[in-house]
Amino acid sequence: MLTSELPSLAELLRAHRLDAHPEEPFAHDGWSGARLTSIRRGIRRFVIKRDSTATDWIAQATLDGPVLREAWFAARNPLLPPPVRAPYLGAAVDGDDFAIVMPDLTGVLFDWQRPIDELTLEDVIEAMAALHAFDWEAVGTGPTTGPWCPVRERVLLISRPSVEHPGPVHDAVAGRLLPGWDAFDRLASPAARDLIGDLAADPDPLLAALAALPATLLHGDLKLANVGIAADGQVDMIDWQMVMFAPAAIELGWFLASNVATLPVAPDEILGRYARAARERGSGADGLDLAWIVGLLLRGWRKGLDAEAGTAFASGMTGADDLALWCERAVAAARRL
Repeated sequence: MLTSELPSLAELLRAHRLDAHPEEPFAHDGWSGARLTSIRRGIRRFVIKRDSTATDWIAQATLDGPVLREAWFAARNPLLPPPVRAPYLGAAVDGDDFAIVMPDLTGVLFDWQRPIDELTLEDVIEAMAALHAFDWEAVGTGPTTGPWCPVRERVLLISRPSVEHPGPVHDAVAGRLLPGWDAFDRLASPAARDLIGDLAADPDPLLAALAALPATLLHGDLKLANVGIAADGQVDMIDWQMVMFAPAAIELGWFLASNVATLPVAPDEILGRYARAARERGSGADGLDLAWIVGLLLRGWRKGLDAEAGTAFASGMTGADDLALWCERAVAAARRL
């Protein structure tokens, strides 16, 4: 898709009868650099997300562009398996920005600070398994058909070297993440510290193990703040900025590590539930143990901070117990490498 193939924002708003309404500020807690506003039409509110490679550090770090990945995805509006829904109205060009228009999902998306219950978790796991088990080739979607987020850049996005070295990640989040990586190095088991340090410096063994597994479409950033269950039972997923074609272990690693504070059961149990849901759909569950390595490679910094602070999670685990579990599981999974 070329930029010239997208409509102007004025055209997209006019197509959805939003052009006569003023934009209003829209508060959000995103940290990629995107800017959000809203438009009210009667009792409904819609969100406009403006973004560009010039202002978005994640886009820069994941080799996004020239058409931003999420804008491409929103404009293409691909068929997704029920109950998964990407609730986009479309994408457009607005000066130097790409603009994505979607309904306001306030009250639908999960609150990242509030634990979810087990029935809700089961719905999310089922949706994730449905997405991963879908026959993408049957609808013409595969590893070479889209501007997918590259695996190397995804699994290294906020690893220590990415945060330390000069570049967009360092400029955006070094002050926030490096203290956590220091805590990880102090508190993680020596074997896990060495494993994560070695793979952050040279991820080729991990990438080779991942490449040997079946690939499927991944959302790429399944924080619970990007997910919600609508009134019609559909599972809405937003922020497909890092949508990718890769093994499910990457999705699971990030899902488990980034949502640890609000998940109601331990990660082992969630992996088991996902594996059962995947098998019921005829999808393999091989290689899920690599999720432990991916999660720790990306989120070891947070686990270090939580362990040091004595944080207690919704699952009943403490930060120290959680870090110890991840270290043990990641080291065991490294035998696959």
